[in-house]
Amino acid sequence: MFVPTVTAIGPLTPAQGASESAASTNATPSPAAGGVSFGDIFAKAIGEANQADHSAATKVESLARGASDDLHGTMIAVKEADISIKLVGTIRNKLLDAFQEIWKTSV
Repeated sequence: MFVPTVTAIGPLTPAQGASESAASTNATPSPAAGGVSFGDIFAKAIGEANQADHSAATKVESLARGASDDLHGTMIAVKEADISIKLVGTIRNKLLDAFQEIWKTSV
């Protein structure tokens, strides 16, 4: 399983002039402007976790049928899938926590 490093996310775009008014500043870079949206990154992470889980399940089935004797590789694949799914769940929980904090903020 491939776990992308932080540098694989892509370059961060600097905020547009801190002195500009909040109404005229676009804080979220659009994908057309060269930025990568967080939704795309999260969707890719979910897809990779799903793929790792499917691959691990295939290896477990193969081991159970006797078609493969690679117990070590199977256990590594299962653990990688487990870590990927836990990572996606942790990111989801952190996003929800951040959203709830923003929601509680009074203007």
